[in-house]
Amino acid sequence: MLVRAISRFVRKLKRSPSYELDPSTSDLDLVSIILVRAITALRGAWYSLRFKHVGGLMFVGRGVRIRHGKHIVVGRNLTLEDGVQIDALSREGVQIGDNVTLGTHVLIRATGTLRNLGVGVKIGNNTGIGDYCYLGAAGGITIGNHVSMGQRVNLHAENHQFRDASLPIAQQGVIRKGIVIEDDCWIGSGSIILDGVTVHRGAVIGAGSVVTKSVDPYTVVAGAPARPISLRT
Repeated sequence: MLVRAISRFVRKLKRSPSYELDPSTSDLDLVSIILVRAITALRGAWYSLRFKHVGGLMFVGRGVRIRHGKHIVVGRNLTLEDGVQIDALSREGVQIGDNVTLGTHVLIRATGTLRNLGVGVKIGNNTGIGDYCYLGAAGGITIGNHVSMGQRVNLHAENHQFRDASLPIAQQGVIRKGIVIEDDCWIGSGSIILDGVTVHRGAVIGAGSVVTKSVDPYTVVAGAPARPISLRT
């Protein structure tokens, strides 16, 4: 009975009629999960005071660090797992939709240097960012709805210029084009996505790939550099 009651509660919370807990989940497991969620919700209520806007419940783990929270706007049911760090100082800030999870030790850095503020980050609804992912958003990062991102994915929305061998690279400035990941994409663990790339709707990036060029819709790519290997049908 407890499992069914909690299923109904979570289904209502997520606005999803298809959401069901696994029937093998025990009452003891559920009590433990609920206690942890309650603690993280209380912590989330405290952290929400630092944000520009919070649309609903927020769940915050231990060791979370937020800088420039007044540049952050979030929707309902945001989960920040242990050790998440967000530095939101940027022109457009950090905007996060509903039902988003940032895994353990995710790092979002919206600006690389105070001399030239970054663009910022937008994350859609029902998206999960895996543990230890890095989002360097100086050139702007947009992530759509229903995106699944594995562990240790790196997004670098900025490139150094280096053509003039007579000057240190650090003195040659940067190029910023931005990164876009559209809806319903799966980014495999350990992948690296470089500035200027658009991963179009429904695409899949194989684990460990280095993505240097845009990916067509519903295309599976893999390798370093990443190349098409199949189509989703």
